[in-house]
Amino acid sequence: MAIKVSVGTSSPRLISTVATGSQRTTGAKVEQLANVDITTNGLEDGYTIVYDEDSGKWVTQAVSAVADISSLDGGTY
Repeated sequence: MAIKVSVGTSSPRLISTVATGSQRTTGAKVEQLANVDITTNGLEDGYTIVYDEDSGKWVTQAVSAVADISSLDGGTY
């Protein structure tokens, strides 16, 4: 499975390509993807999606809840 995600500074957040093996979708919003729960924690700037094994869904969480952002290094571009 290959997933390419593009998140701009303004809404809407778009996924440019999702390949699931049997289906290919382009230009979908995060809100439209199956198995993504954005209602529990909402969808805010600075959030990421993480897989919740108990629910079997991807859920939104603040980056600071899943990583130490003071030592987060995104590299040099």
